[in-house]
Amino acid sequence: MILIIGGAFQGKLDYAKEEYGLTDSDVFTCEEGSTAVGFDEKIVDHFERYIYALIKAGQVPEKAVGMQIRAGRYKGRIIICDDISQGVVPMDKTERAWREGVGRTMVRVAKQADKVVRVFCGIPVVLKDEAAEEAPAPKTDGLEAVFASEANGAVKPAEDTESKTSAASAEPEAKPAVKDADKPHGIGGRGQAPAPRTPFGMPGANPFEHYDFGNAEEGGLTPEEQFRINFEKMKAERKAAKEKAAKEAALKEAAKKEEPDK
Repeated sequence: MILIIGGAFQGKLDYAKEEYGLTDSDVFTCEEGSTAVGFDEKIVDHFERYIYALIKAGQVPEKAVGMQIRAGRYKGRIIICDDISQGVVPMDKTERAWREGVGRTMVRVAKQADKVVRVFCGIPVVLKDEAAEEAPAPKTDGLEAVFASEANGAVKPAEDTESKTSAASAEPEAKPAVKDADKPHGIGGRGQAPAPRTPFGMPGANPFEHYDFGNAEEGGLTPEEQFRINFEKMKAERKAAKEKAAKEAALKEAAKKEEPDK
């Protein structure tokens, strides 16, 4: 289902026919005062008139249209509706109900539509296009990226078996000797070995190298498991510190209010 909205005489119908290669025979135009709506044609034009007729008939348009959507009546259809929310609020009660009914119904239609386009002065602006949207990345606490990283801070690429086989069969290339003075600067200055990189990708000592967590198969903790425990402990300590600070601030504020005016 596609929803096209916009002000009156802004070129909505022309855009729909040109964009999707349709003709006048593919258009059902809702008539004023009629609750009839075409489900055979590709385009349903002036949907706001249908909503007005539903209100005059004592129905709730957003509920009636919602039931039709759930029944699949608008599947593959293009709904064109004038935006009547702009301008002066009408004095007539029915006109105000129509204004509100169009708004509420369009919210429901737009939510279920695969694509929503607003046309202004003949220029289409795509507000929603689920076909073009990519699936969002899964939300994590950040630790998975740390554990997935290699010693240089990058995720290990997929292994190329063919290149690896050909490289193993080739003769090793002779590398020129590198003098200590030409080696990259490390923690100790020029001539020292480059600093090791942590799973964070930052230079410095590996935070896991001095821990003896035992064998994971024998009930010990791996460095990653111990790091996760420490991470959760740090978050709990920070939360407790914030709560303590807030409580102390509240006590100070209460003490100030209880002090007599000097």
